[in-house]
Amino acid sequence: MPTSPPGSVAPTRQTTVLGAHHVSFLERVGSDPPVLLLHGWGANAASFTGLLRRAKTPRRLVALDLPGFGESPLGVTDWTRAGYAALVQELIRERGWERVALLGHSYGGGVALRLAGEPPAPVDRLLLCAPSGLLLPNSGGPSGRVRTFHALRRSAETVLPARLAAPTVEWLRQRMGSADYRSAGPLRPILVRAVQEDLTEAAQRVQVPTLIIWGGRDLERPLEPYGRQLRQLISSSELVEFPTSGHFPFVDEPARFAAVFDSFVDARL
Repeated sequence: MPTSPPGSVAPTRQTTVLGAHHVSFLERVGSDPPVLLLHGWGANAASFTGLLRRAKTPRRLVALDLPGFGESPLGVTDWTRAGYAALVQELIRERGWERVALLGHSYGGGVALRLAGEPPAPVDRLLLCAPSGLLLPNSGGPSGRVRTFHALRRSAETVLPARLAAPTVEWLRQRMGSADYRSAGPLRPILVRAVQEDLTEAAQRVQVPTLIIWGGRDLERPLEPYGRQLRQLISSSELVEFPTSGHFPFVDEPARFAAVFDSFVDARL
């Protein structure tokens, strides 16, 4: 009986229950072991729709909505990258997959690093697209802007009465916080924990073949120094630059990204 080429099969929306969490995802049917796709901050599984349709790999592709994003309810607000990684582990066990490949973009790349950096993880290869979670070399901690905010917040909370301190601190957040911070809403505690985390040690523990993809015009996570730094931390990695891409190479250069993706996930190890 003839079968449809992988790229002609449309992904379908599905939902599963993992512990107390309802998790929604897009799945394109195929052979196992699958490739799990983890989206960036403020995005969701739909950000990978183009790749799900364009990729020619015969492997099953599963793009998750992490809790709090897309169609997956937030539930608790104490999520961390490690917590999301544990949830992905639970999905792998629930589906009976012995091994998976991981593609993580931005925040999802940090989640993928957390999972792959805890051997023996059920990961056979890792594709990281501009992952977050690495502090700048020799940064010594939070940026000057963050330190200034904390100093002003402490001053407001110390000097002003409570009825004035709270709105003053919120005004400072809106003035000094990033666009992601200002729009985070109930996800704000998760974002605060994320920007304070350093995944350097997790990256150094990664042992599986790893492909790092970075846009040469990425202004959110510049190739220099983040991409070069990550390449040095993961001994089993290679770095591929997409010169005309920004923070979303799979959107900016979809055909090339899909070709590189297919080559990597289908390579014989």
